[in-house]
Amino acid sequence: MEHKRIGFGCALSPAIFNQAIRGKPQAQRVVFETFKPAVLRTLMGLCHDRELARDLAQDVFIQTFRKIHQIRKPEAFGGWLKKLTIRTALAEFRRQQPQTNSEPPDIADTSWHNMADWLTQLDDIERLINQLDTQERTLVWLYLGEGYSHEEIAELMQQPSATIRQRYRRALLKLHEFLNEEQHD
Repeated sequence: MEHKRIGFGCALSPAIFNQAIRGKPQAQRVVFETFKPAVLRTLMGLCHDRELARDLAQDVFIQTFRKIHQIRKPEAFGGWLKKLTIRTALAEFRRQQPQTNSEPPDIADTSWHNMADWLTQLDDIERLINQLDTQERTLVWLYLGEGYSHEEIAELMQQPSATIRQRYRRALLKLHEFLNEEQHD
């Protein structure tokens, strides 16, 4: 029995891929329809704002069809599109928020690594994560939801990995505090 790939792992036939590179509208439509759910799911996970996610998805696909010629192999397309999707969201977040460099990269306490375990087992994780600010939500989503390492997130966000680890740790601590407050109310 063959396992059907979904999300960014969807198979894209070489014929459709080559036609999309040449700007054929029918092929571009197939690419769009195939990858739209994955792009929107990722953007919703990062933004938690349906309208913003739709706007960013439109930007992602505009960039996709402008830059698709840069990809040499159809099987590399999904990974490339996933990175483009995340980079588009991060660029929007950077544009919206003023830059601050006030957080020291102190990560001496490593007990927070195990805190992610309880978070992934919660029933209403989305509601809880929505209480975080945009940057914290993005870090938690990329790490837990998308499976990126702290080093990969640091590269995407153009920040030191120690800073990313510290911010991730603080986000998890906040989530733990939110959960404790709810249980005591």
